[in-house]
Amino acid sequence: MPDPTKRGQDLIVFLAVLATGAALVLRGTTPESLATIAVAVSSLYAAWRGGGPPPRPPAD
Repeated sequence: MPDPTKRGQDLIVFLAVLATGAALVLRGTTPESLATIAVAVSSLYAAWRGGGPPPRPPAD
């Protein structure tokens, strides 16, 4: 079962990105710019949620 804290963070980020996208559309931002912004924000969020470096093998 997923961690409830992470699910809450995902919901908050989703709503924030949705609200930002809606505000940019209402402001008249071009679709190409919105696509670029969406890719950049999703990449940053994926990097933030990555969990750090890969685990190291146990020492002998």
